[in-house]
Parts: sequence; C-alpha cells; structure tokens
Amino acid sequence: MLILLTNDDGIDSPGLLAIKKELEKLGDVWSFATWEDKSGSGHSITITQAIRVEKVGDRTFKVDGTPADCVNIAVNGILENIPDIVVSGINLGENVGDYILYSGTFGGAMEGALLGITSFAVSARAKEGKTGDLEVVAKMTRKIIEFFIENPPPKRVVININFPFFRHAKEIKGVKFGKLSRAAYGERAIRFQDPRGRDFWFLGAKELKVDSDGVDNLKELDYFILEDDFICITPVKIELPVLKIFDEEELSILSGLVMKEASLSGASREEP
Repeated sequence: MLILLTNDDGIDSPGLLAIKKELEKLGDVWSFATWEDKSGSGHSITITQAIRVEKVGDRTFKVDGTPADCVNIAVNGILENIPDIVVSGINLGENVGDYILYSGTFGGAMEGALLGITSFAVSARAKEGKTGDLEVVAKMTRKIIEFFIENPPPKRVVININFPFFRHAKEIKGVKFGKLSRAAYGERAIRFQDPRGRDFWFLGAKELKVDSDGVDNLKELDYFILEDDFICITPVKIELPVLKIFDEEELSILSGLVMKEASLSGASREEP
C-alpha cells in the first residue's frame, strides 16, 4: 500500500512523526509536509510564486507551501503511482465544525479527496498547548484507517477524525460518528503600529464557540462528542450544493431589471 502523509504543522511536528511510525505498519509512507507551520491555510494553493521542495530523508520531503500544495505536488509531480490513501495530521489541536474550512490539516485531506483518493484528516484536542499521548492517538488512528480500508467510503469524502484531550488512554470512552457543529473560533483583529506609525494586524483566535440554535440533539455534534471524551469520526462530503432560491416569476423580474440596466448603459455610451 502506498500512503501519502502530510500536515500543516511542519515536517518536524511530533504529530506527523507519531502517525508516520504507525502508518509504516500498513505500507510504504511518503511524507510531503509543510516547510513551516501553515495552520489556518485551509485548502489554499500557491499560484503566485515558485514552490520549493527539498528532500530531507528517505521518502521525506518538505514543501514551501500549503498542505494542499504538498498533496498536489506529490500526486501530480513526484510520485510515480497514485497513493492508496492520504493522511493529514496528526494536528495539534482539534478541527471541528465550520472551522474545518480554515484548517490546513483538513485542506490537505480535501485535496486528496478531490483527486479521488481515500483521505483522512486527524487532529487531537489540546489543552494549554498539550495533547494526549500522540503515540496512543497514532495507534488508535491506525486502527480506524484499517477499518476504512476494509470498508471504503464513497469518493470525494474526507474522514475527519478528532481525538479528545486525555491524560490516560483509559479516559477515552470509545468512538462515535458525529455531525459537523456550527463551531468556530471567534477571530479578533488586533492592531499594532510599527516605529513609523503604520498599522499592522494580527488575527488572534479566541475560544471555540458553538452555535446550538435549532439543534435538536447536541450530543450528535462533533464538538460535544469530544466533550464527552469520545473519539469523533465525521465523514465530510466535498460537495457544494446549489440552492434554488427564486421561482421562475422572481427570476424573470430580476432578469428584466438587469437587462434594462444593460440597455441604459449601452445607450449612454453610444457616440453622438
């Protein structure tokens, strides 16, 4: 089995090193990880500058780009064969709810899913900068991945795996499938000034907040599953549904208004 491993915390992240050791029990692992911390890069790709790739070990590369860049370059540029699975992580911090749209960890797995590869995003909740034992997280993750190898998910699905914070493995109560919560960090824009009086800004994440309005059963949501000390698995379909929000009559009215404006604009530009 050919396994592509990536992350957004950097090539030397303890989470990446822990999961790599376990994945090597399943097959050949190729690591394409970010040059430095790219947290918050989401599914972005680099198109305005060259991307440097440096081989730093056997089947190990660091990429001066985003996790999505890592996966794309590996699959479309360097690897001779298409990976059987893509694994992104282990991220040092949970990735739940709407916040997965910002997550570079999820973004790397998303790129794999869009390329038709079974993909996993793996994250571990942290408290005061510390997660549970990453070796334990990695071993449990391997078991989850083995399950999905035997029971493949549909195409264009990311298996988003989150581990609760724990001090001892026995504190973890089990595994649950969860729904995405409306959970996001309340970003705050913090303004500073340089010595010349020019403003610059940092975005600082506040505490994770969950919007529970209209939710019938909170215990089905990923955030609360972690709160209950369960591992949460959320299969996320990469699909952008298009909604029909106007009927034909309303669309006809809108079309008339737009075309009237186009007619008036054309008339005003006619030469006398």
